[in-house]
Amino acid sequence: MAHIEGWRSLASRLIAKGQAIFDNATVLEGKLGTKHPKVVALTLLARTVGNFEAALLLLDDGRAVEARTLVRCCFENFFWAAALAKKGDEFVRHMELDDAASRKRRAKGLLEWAGQQDHDLDFAKNLEAFVEDLDKKNPKAPLINQKTAAEHGTIKPAYIFYGELSNDAAHPSATSLSRHVTWDDESNDAQFTVHARPMPVEGEVEQTYEFACNAMLGVCVAVNQALGGTESGERLWTLGDAFRALSDDSKVAQDAVVKGHGDA
Repeated sequence: MAHIEGWRSLASRLIAKGQAIFDNATVLEGKLGTKHPKVVALTLLARTVGNFEAALLLLDDGRAVEARTLVRCCFENFFWAAALAKKGDEFVRHMELDDAASRKRRAKGLLEWAGQQDHDLDFAKNLEAFVEDLDKKNPKAPLINQKTAAEHGTIKPAYIFYGELSNDAAHPSATSLSRHVTWDDESNDAQFTVHARPMPVEGEVEQTYEFACNAMLGVCVAVNQALGGTESGERLWTLGDAFRALSDDSKVAQDAVVKGHGDA
């Protein structure tokens, strides 16, 4: 529990840091408007703070699976913020192409559905024209791959955590679905119970706090860099040191638990 309180304290400091970066940012209006990398950076920071705060509320309510799903969102924000800090305008253009590709894919899916109906739908012609226009303006618009975004931001190792959160929480999978089942080990009939609300596995709540703080800290660093590196509030290096100290302490405690189980 001592480590949980430590992570909660750090989480509060990270929220305050994110708010300080947001409140003290200077984004001048210019010809780029909302396409300016600094504006995009602030939107990513705002989204991350919201995801982060919601994940903490879910953890307090014992809903680790749902919290981990939101932490996964925080890592996606981290990938984009890091890529934005490294690539600037180039990544903003990638974002525009990603949006165009997504719009085309969804519009074509809707047109396919419309064609299967037994009567003509009023919106179909306008939607066809919309898709044609997108094809002309962005003929080869690619979707952003999260792994590629992490690589562009030189934070590829963070994608490993993202993959874990995808498999054990965000997506239906053998792992995530098995959370809802417990087995009666003392029964010869291999009886099991299906639970509507799964309980977190040992150490998972603490790990989720660590993952969440990792992503939130990363977004703060990347957004601060995208904004020009002028800090306000608590320094990022002190938050980084606090994160590393907590992470090291948590690993020592986890190793002790594992060793204890092995000696039993």
